[in-house]
Amino acid sequence: MNTRFMDAVRWAGAARVGSGHVDFLVNRPVEGVHESVDELYLDVQRGILGDRWSETAWLRLPDGRADPRVQVSLTNTRVMQCFTGAEPGDVFRCGDNIYTDLNLSMSALPPGARLQIDEAVLEVSDVENDACGKFVQRFGVDAFRCVRAEANRSLRLRGIFCSIVRAGRVRVGASLSLLPAS
Repeated sequence: MNTRFMDAVRWAGAARVGSGHVDFLVNRPVEGVHESVDELYLDVQRGILGDRWSETAWLRLPDGRADPRVQVSLTNTRVMQCFTGAEPGDVFRCGDNIYTDLNLSMSALPPGARLQIDEAVLEVSDVENDACGKFVQRFGVDAFRCVRAEANRSLRLRGIFCSIVRAGRVRVGASLSLLPAS
């Protein structure tokens, strides 16, 4: 396995559990456009305001509406730096909304777990982010295979999807914390 990808696996397992910070934010107003922003506003019904999710979500409900389980995507900044080859501090627009230092593994954040970020609360989705065709185009088939390798699936190297359960603003530098199970 490529050394960068082995580093991604190491970073994923060593990331902070239970609390972290927002490293940077990305809004996606239209397909193929990823804008680095200082804050996002998350709305329970509409998703991220100004983001294309409601119009172009790849996962739909039976009535045709965008599935709220994929309203927001979080990824681990250092893991993505390994896949992209970016340096710490570089902004890379991979299409994820929230980049964090948080451990996103299945054991740290099972489906249904809730995260508070600034004013907003997110719920971890049961929909797996196992990488898509765009990921292969950007980072290659070996990166794709690394994400989908059975030994790595529980690490969620590609990140997680979440639904918005409480609206609010999210800012770069904000703290993320795992809320106690209710």
